[in-house]
Amino acid sequence: MTTTTATATRAFERSLLLLVGASTLLRLVLAAATGLGVDESYAVSVALPYSLSYFDHPPLHFWMAGAMVQLTGTTTALLVRLPFVISFGVTLFAIGTLGRRLFGERAGLLGALALASSGVLGVTTGTWVLPDGPLVAALAVAAVLAEAATRTPARGLESWLWLGVALAVGFLSKYHTALFGLGLAVFLVTDRTARTTLATSGPWLAAGVASIGLVPVLLWNEKHDWISFAFHGARATSDRPWSPAPFAEMLAGEAAWLLPWIAIPAGLALWRAWRTGPEDRGGWFCAMLASGPILVFSLVPLGGARGLPHWTAPGWLFVMPLVGRELACAIEEGRSWARGWRVAAPTVTAVLALLLAVHVQTGMLTRVLPGLNAPSDPSLDAVDWRSLADSLNARGVITSGEAARPIYARSWIQAGKLGVALGPHARVRCFCDDPHHFGLRPGGREAPDTTALVIEHAQPWRRQWRPAHRVWSDRLHLDSVSAVTITPRGARAITLLLYRVAAPRDQAANRRVNRYFRDSDTSEREIDA
Repeated sequence: MTTTTATATRAFERSLLLLVGASTLLRLVLAAATGLGVDESYAVSVALPYSLSYFDHPPLHFWMAGAMVQLTGTTTALLVRLPFVISFGVTLFAIGTLGRRLFGERAGLLGALALASSGVLGVTTGTWVLPDGPLVAALAVAAVLAEAATRTPARGLESWLWLGVALAVGFLSKYHTALFGLGLAVFLVTDRTARTTLATSGPWLAAGVASIGLVPVLLWNEKHDWISFAFHGARATSDRPWSPAPFAEMLAGEAAWLLPWIAIPAGLALWRAWRTGPEDRGGWFCAMLASGPILVFSLVPLGGARGLPHWTAPGWLFVMPLVGRELACAIEEGRSWARGWRVAAPTVTAVLALLLAVHVQTGMLTRVLPGLNAPSDPSLDAVDWRSLADSLNARGVITSGEAARPIYARSWIQAGKLGVALGPHARVRCFCDDPHHFGLRPGGREAPDTTALVIEHAQPWRRQWRPAHRVWSDRLHLDSVSAVTITPRGARAITLLLYRVAAPRDQAANRRVNRYFRDSDTSEREIDA
């Protein structure tokens, strides 16, 4: 390495670390200013006791959340989110490094800037307690290692070995890792230089090491009737007639979640890489790693099933170096829009993120957007129910320790919010037809008895909502305790209904209640019939 090259590399790394630091600081502010969302609350609530795997996803993000709860003794949002904020710093640095190796220093920095300025990746994945956080960190590191291993096939097995380790971490995070492996395999077959590595032991060593990450997932699923794979497989099927509407909704959702000022250049950059093909080695490498999640989850809705836009995000991660290259070329050509973009994009994203954090705390946006009044405001999901613990303590209800009463919720979503609000030692369970991992925890299938308390979120705006004492009136006696109003925010508040459980009417009714827990296909309509 020449002196000039070494100096340029050090300057690049300093700039990239500055970007990582600024992004991390912003995400720490967001982590502290907003409560845990629905999926986050659920993950934190079911993480302990530890399990080899979990109903919804492989175990890593549950382990991370559980470890923070165990270390700190609290479910405070900032603390449980801290490992995820840090892991995204690794993601940013790896993507910037990948862009520099493929397209140069300026492209690497601009690609990392585009990633930090995106919505679903730079804000939610980079902050929230989700499986995507450790997943994208593992895949970004794997991409850097794969680029090194395929660019210089003779360098030995070290890069391949560490690539396998990174993919094993990916498999412990989310099943998307298989699509990364498929994309890398296509690249190895279609690139002339990389193809020679298939005759060596490197790729096969990486595949073998990567498969170790699946071992706990497979062992756990084998003991639970492959419930996790069945759950995800069912999400890709639908009995609805064919319609282009879900596909259009998916594309619009991806653009909205990425944010339009990222989605438009990302879509154009990916299209150019596809169109150019293997002749553009760096572009083809990124395109192949990106294509699996983007194509699979964008096309699934054509079968009628409605997908979630964030499913494609691990694919868009590898489009960011392509965006960096396009911007770098535009700046070199003297195009003013590119210079403006590198200032406007991160600024607008940061302002929107901070505005959202302030709104979660105060509800300020309802003054200018009346349509956000409850219950239409999705940010209410990020409002913690922590003051509920004080209300229960004032009523003499013990929620932690051996004397704690079991707390039952009517959905896994509300059970998750209760688990965070009442702390890591609360005995929260889900009396519902779809308990997710709550039904697999110790005591998760036990019917409520006279020591239990039922807490539900009052939702009178829902047309089919009925309070628990009416739904279960013929099967389970509930004595109403009170209604608790928590977390006032402007003119809005969250109302929770509290019930004391009395015994079922007779033994036959008790058997029906227990069958309700045992049979996962039993609905609340059936138990109320």
